Amino acid sequence: MANDITVITETLELVAERVGDPMPLVFQRLFREMPEVEALFVQDKDALVRGQMFQVTVESLLDFLGDRSYGASLIRIERMNHQGLGVDTQVFDRFYLILVDAFRDILGAEWTPETDAVWTRVVRELTGTV
Repeated sequence: MANDITVITETLELVAERVGDPMPLVFQRLFREMPEVEALFVQDKDALVRGQMFQVTVESLLDFLGDRSYGASLIRIERMNHQGLGVDTQVFDRFYLILVDAFRDILGAEWTPETDAVWTRVVRELTGTV
């Protein structure tokens, strides 16, 4: 678990060093892979909703690695909230994997097999998509 926290936080730091705010790149990838989802953000002209979604995603992930006080519960609640918006649970959970894919692209050769294994396992545990 301690190694997971180290790998995840180091990845987040490297991504931030490389591109600053990775949120736009994550959503570009989301919209490229799932163009039907972009329509849900048509009113988000200033990207505040996307920014909040990205922040909650990372915070829930970090909480899940830490004291687990709310991360997994928040994901369950948000999954249900998104169903109310017409977002299938598989689409909701795919966002986390798209985040991983975007980070892998950003880091290139710095994305190691260990990094990939930790991120994939943690995201699957968090979203319950094991």
